[in-house]
Amino acid sequence: MKKRFYTIGSTMIFSLLFLFFVTACNNEDDHLSKGETARIQLKLTDAPALEYDEVNIDIQGVKVGVAEEYFYTDDPYLDEWDDAVWVDLKVSNPGLYNLLDYRNGETVLLAEGDIPAGKISQVRLILGEGSNVVIDGELYSLQTPSEQASGLKFNMHDVLQPNMMYSFVIDFDASRSVVRTGNNKYILKPVIRTYADAYGGSIKGTVVPADLVNYVQLVSGEDTLISLPEDNGFFLFAGLEEKSWNLTVFADSLSNREDTLITGIGVEEAVVVDLGEIQLPMKIK
Repeated sequence: MKKRFYTIGSTMIFSLLFLFFVTACNNEDDHLSKGETARIQLKLTDAPALEYDEVNIDIQGVKVGVAEEYFYTDDPYLDEWDDAVWVDLKVSNPGLYNLLDYRNGETVLLAEGDIPAGKISQVRLILGEGSNVVIDGELYSLQTPSEQASGLKFNMHDVLQPNMMYSFVIDFDASRSVVRTGNNKYILKPVIRTYADAYGGSIKGTVVPADLVNYVQLVSGEDTLISLPEDNGFFLFAGLEEKSWNLTVFADSLSNREDTLITGIGVEEAVVVDLGEIQLPMKIK
């Protein structure tokens, strides 16, 4: 009798746990049908481009795709979200955004709004026809490929819970996002990473002498980030994964200073690693 009672009790417990799991999953996927919403902000920042004076992107609209079911794809041009609910966000200032204005932790609010709570996987930037780059004072039109006619699409996988506020950063790699095709023609083929505003760790520091630094590079495995220090030598890398990074400060090649390498910088969630002053050493004659 005891053995039989034990078997029945275990079966009942398993059944209750299974029912709880299924109910929880259904509740998560049911936010769309219940009309529950979450609030989302999208901010813009840039990994700088050394060869451009300005990289101006004409952003007229922003859409976010929300769905209960979606397919994951690494190809931003594969539209596997036919059943998604596309929601328009309010763009703060439709028009030109010079990506090079937002670096070293500087961001600008691009768009915000209330969207159905649920799973998001894609963001679509609706571009105008005024995008351009400035090189040595000359302005060149920045064209967008035909496959981006419905908007510049990129992946952003996350689950938004109802009645919550979320903030994400869209980090353009301006240097790799602009492609020169010849005859002074330029095409926008964006390289973008996105991260939650409070995600990951940060590395900051100040290069001395500030006027003799070219740029700062941060590398970990296949991940490479670049920063152009401010006039006072300050730089900051934000939204970094928790792992070890190597940092190189590249001196002006025409100066009397040498490059500096700092290895094994450990990054942790929500921690800012302050490298302090980084002195560029004198070249050895």
